[in-house]
Amino acid sequence: MRIIESDSQALHLQEWLNSGVDKEIIALNVRSLYRTLPYEYLLYSPKISRRNDGRLRDRDLKKYQHIELGGWWCSGVDPLNNYVLMMWGCFKPDHPRRDRQKIHKFIKYEHPYREETRAFFLLVPNRIWVKVSNRSGIPITEEDLQHPGGFWHWVWKHNVPVTIVEGVKKAGALLTAGYAAIAIPGVNAGYRTPTDEYGTAIGKPYLIPDLKHFATLGRQVNICFDQDNKPETVQRVRTAISRMGRLLVNEGCSLRVIDLPLGAEKGVDDFIVAKGREAFDALYNTAIALELWEIKLFTLLTYPPSIALNQRFLGQLLVPEGEKLIILKAPKGTGKTEWLATEVAKAHDQGRRVLIITHRIQLGEALCNRFGVNYVTEVRTNETGTMLGYGVCVDSLHQESQARFNPNDWANDVIIIDECDQVFWHLLNSGTEVQKRRVSVLKNLKQLVQNVLGSSQGKIYLSSADVSDTDVKYVLSLAGEYRVNPFVIVNNYRHVAGNCYNYSGSNPKNLIAALDKAIAKGGHHLLCCSAQKAKSKWGTQALEERFRRKFPHLRILRIDSESVADPSHAAFGCIAHLNEILTQYDLVIASPSLETGVSIDIRGHFDGVWGIFQGVQPVNSVRQMLARVRQTVDRHIWVRDWGMGVVGNG
Repeated sequence: MRIIESDSQALHLQEWLNSGVDKEIIALNVRSLYRTLPYEYLLYSPKISRRNDGRLRDRDLKKYQHIELGGWWCSGVDPLNNYVLMMWGCFKPDHPRRDRQKIHKFIKYEHPYREETRAFFLLVPNRIWVKVSNRSGIPITEEDLQHPGGFWHWVWKHNVPVTIVEGVKKAGALLTAGYAAIAIPGVNAGYRTPTDEYGTAIGKPYLIPDLKHFATLGRQVNICFDQDNKPETVQRVRTAISRMGRLLVNEGCSLRVIDLPLGAEKGVDDFIVAKGREAFDALYNTAIALELWEIKLFTLLTYPPSIALNQRFLGQLLVPEGEKLIILKAPKGTGKTEWLATEVAKAHDQGRRVLIITHRIQLGEALCNRFGVNYVTEVRTNETGTMLGYGVCVDSLHQESQARFNPNDWANDVIIIDECDQVFWHLLNSGTEVQKRRVSVLKNLKQLVQNVLGSSQGKIYLSSADVSDTDVKYVLSLAGEYRVNPFVIVNNYRHVAGNCYNYSGSNPKNLIAALDKAIAKGGHHLLCCSAQKAKSKWGTQALEERFRRKFPHLRILRIDSESVADPSHAAFGCIAHLNEILTQYDLVIASPSLETGVSIDIRGHFDGVWGIFQGVQPVNSVRQMLARVRQTVDRHIWVRDWGMGVVGNG
């Protein structure tokens, strides 16, 4: 093949320019190599086996013959060797070779053979140095300008914030934008794990020397890796960020994670070119600490959506008949229950039963009422019995319960797990009735999932505003040998939020005082509580008694598991027709009975929603309770600093 060097050089230059890299940075760091010259850059290691005459062995010459057709080379300076040019770097061949392990893939970048990977510290022109200085607010002294280490010595000496990226072009793009960026050649290349001759880990991971040199006490380090929609890649990247991030934190660095939004732009260079520098500035300024980022992972749904919407109501959605695991993630009040009702009707038309699993009895009863299915308590008294299926609390998925539940009764049927994140949390953590039968319930749920997913027509629906990868992976793990791809529906619509007021203190007395003032002015309020027992000072019963004494004229309705089950109480059976009942009251005090499955759509009635949360509910339950009133009104919240129970070691 004939190489026209000028054409090839122009293509190399354009590739870097397309990544938003400054021309001077390209000129200082990138060069085009052809014919035998790339061998000098890639095969210099003394660890490479050679013939007696010093020539490379035939197998290596054959393996690397593609590099003779040309490509670009990039390296930077070596901070561990007086900032001289680093021998190590990367070569991107114009005609890459196939990966022997993954035959359908090509190896895009070559690194020096048999040499340990390092990091890239690109040479920087003075005007870019000034840009980084202005952005970071750290001045450049005359001494810094005279030092042979130049820009990178200044970054090291003055604890200038750095951003670690995967791939050298991305570092060039960030430097161009005024950020001190260090590149590593892969997400796992920032640390090493000692292994034995068989590749088994025999020690703890440690930072590569290049990064350890810059991991100085108090330095802000940001990690900004590519975004991907393949679940296995997402997991690999997350693990790498956590491991490298922990190692940097252990050195005393302040670590933040910059998450690129899902979209066509995979890397930060593409993102800056497509969206502009200001868009990246916004991401950089809102990056979150590693600990918060790790917590956030539990709430993310990264499976690629088959249907992505951004609309007030879901409306009609068509799911292909062959899909077996359907995930529905949509904000509260966007019509999830209405859409599921159409899916239930479809199943009934096809002669299939429906099993509705919830974590609260009131929610289950309300859903069954909407779906035209009996709740388990109605099965014996209603003529349709279990013919159409039934609703049940997850606590009752065992043989001794009222449901007499047997997972083998279900196969070509439809399972709906509503508020699935809370159902699984309740199942695995709750101290209620399920605690006594947890082993048998877990076993039955696993068998149920396998029976349904292993049948020809069975379907499972997971629905919640907060469904995440954690929930999907849990169901997939229960499925065992049955491999299914989730069909994901995501509605990205966001409601307009009202003001939110947080009350401090070791107890909610400040919130109660503010509510007293609001009641004195008139208006109508909803007070959400974690507890209901009379002995709980901040539970529904004690608070009802308190407000009745203080405001004798006030029309108060208490909604908790006791009142809704008492035929003599005004709240009896109210969940099914809340919107009609609530307008008759000035103050509604509710326990977690009102947590999910109901939508308070009254307009112009409630003036505020108040919440007292004592650390016995998961965070999504708290958010769900506060969101029952759909209208944009102020929210007032008191949350205990620490939960009453802990997960694992707390």
